Amino acid sequence: MPDASQGSIRIKRTATWIAIVYFVAMAIALTFPGIIPFNSIRPFVFGIPFVFAWYIAWLIGALCVLGFLDKVFRE
Repeated sequence: MPDASQGSIRIKRTATWIAIVYFVAMAIALTFPGIIPFNSIRPFVFGIPFVFAWYIAWLIGALCVLGFLDKVFRE
């Protein structure tokens, strides 16, 4: 039967892999080949061009992932 430390290690490992996958997807989505479908001024999102909203959405997602990692690793 696994003890509490093994469960904690498994949660930390899973959280780390989630972060790695997210940041790799972010790197692809914000660089040359991934940005091409979203590289347009229109439609405007909250008054800013769509491509800027695309970057902001990924950055807010990164903030959420880093907050999740902070919560997991502080326990």
